[in-house]
Amino acid sequence: MKKLSLAALIGSVLLTQSVLAAENNRIMSYLTSWGLPQDAATQLEKSNVDTFFLSFGGWNQNGEISSSDNIIKPAEYDPYWLSPSYTSWTQTKLAAPSKRMLVAFGGETYERMWGYIADAASREKIAQGLVKLLKTDFPVYKKDMKPEEMVGGCLSANWDKTCNMASFQKAGTVQLDGIDFDYEKVARLTPQENQNLLILAKRVKSLLGPNSGKVLSLTTYHVGADPESCASPSVMENCSFIEDARSAHHGEVLGLLTAGRDVFDFFNVMTYDAGPRFRYDVAMANYARAVGDKKKIILGNTINSQWGPEGRYVESKENNLTRAAWQAEQGYGGVFVWALGSNNVQLSFPDQVSYLNEMKQAAGGDVPQVENHIPVANAVYPQTVTGAATVVLDGSASTDPEGAALSWSWTQVSGPHVTLTNANQQKASFTLNAPDQESTLVFNLTVNDGVHDSLPLTLTIKHVPEEGSVTIPDNPVAADEWQSDKIYVGGDKASWKGLEYKARWWTRGNEPGTNEVWQVVE
Repeated sequence: MKKLSLAALIGSVLLTQSVLAAENNRIMSYLTSWGLPQDAATQLEKSNVDTFFLSFGGWNQNGEISSSDNIIKPAEYDPYWLSPSYTSWTQTKLAAPSKRMLVAFGGETYERMWGYIADAASREKIAQGLVKLLKTDFPVYKKDMKPEEMVGGCLSANWDKTCNMASFQKAGTVQLDGIDFDYEKVARLTPQENQNLLILAKRVKSLLGPNSGKVLSLTTYHVGADPESCASPSVMENCSFIEDARSAHHGEVLGLLTAGRDVFDFFNVMTYDAGPRFRYDVAMANYARAVGDKKKIILGNTINSQWGPEGRYVESKENNLTRAAWQAEQGYGGVFVWALGSNNVQLSFPDQVSYLNEMKQAAGGDVPQVENHIPVANAVYPQTVTGAATVVLDGSASTDPEGAALSWSWTQVSGPHVTLTNANQQKASFTLNAPDQESTLVFNLTVNDGVHDSLPLTLTIKHVPEEGSVTIPDNPVAADEWQSDKIYVGGDKASWKGLEYKARWWTRGNEPGTNEVWQVVE
């Protein structure tokens, strides 16, 4: 019933959309350095977002660039683990060069940085630092590549000196595509501060040259283009925020918008965090009037909870999709979203990606499809195998909530190496020889419904010798104490605070007893 009401709600808008609307369905999104799963890059391959704002960057008075969780710092090579905040965008950019990666500099949390551009000497250093950043080649590392996909020499080898393709190897390099000035402060922005930013942006553009292919964008408060008179509750005309207690920011960037219309490539309007009665259509019209080009004005949506006069609330999906469709029909330039990664309403990363894809559908004139949930991996397998045997792993019990056809992927995580037969089929198998001693083999099963991967299902199989063929010591050796910087894989054991734990899957830095990665060994 809810999905039918969604179609009815946006249907009248979609039916009136012209060919122009299809050109205005750009979808942009903040990509936070926090809240990303390890497989973020794989999920982003399914995303229809065309521009990402890597969040967040900052600078100091010497032009030195910093970033949250080092999202834009070239990664220090590690064959086994690299931060998803770095691999997510570099792998995505390498796989899809047309997707643009901009760094979002600023935000209210980092507002101190705007004071550094008041000084001409510091401003020049900052401009030079930004241009250097945009010309930096960032190495891209991937696992499980084919040898011909590897760039340069082997970075991690097996014991027999063959290249370990299961480890990170270099796949190439990528560059950033531009800068987003996320220009906001708690206090009202002054005309001089606006002028300082305009000078900086012009200098960056000049240093890059006319054919650099790099882009600059400006992100500002929802009321930034309102008439300044809207600060008075008695004024309603052309006011987007009409609560009794008005904002301190009405019209604060009007001069910057007019003077910067040919400096910035597009303008992101934060048409959220203003309450359910906020008139986003008025805010967008005000920005378009100041800039003089609707196609440069981007509507803001959020899939997180947001501020409202009566308290925080969550915008409905119906409203967000209707807004995306509306801006396209009106001839605006697209939608940007807060955010992929950080989410305070327990929306999984695959569901975030799916949500944004639905916004693009709505902006393009298509009624969004029924929400697609992730499939569930399930398997039947022997938990203990004695002696020599052929072992069958059966994943046919896996399911998809929408009944979609599934594909299977079996991988070995740890234990004595075996050769998996039919690793991409419902049932996989492998052969074990008679062992001299007990061992543990760990496998993962992941299923895919054509859109989403399931969460990996971990299978642990104990391989034991025939009875009487091995002597088990009376006093087994205690597991080594857990180390925060050590990598553990499924089946590895560690002692911590008087208890012995066994890792369920790959982990590093997760303290036993504080999460689901570790299970107590009885």
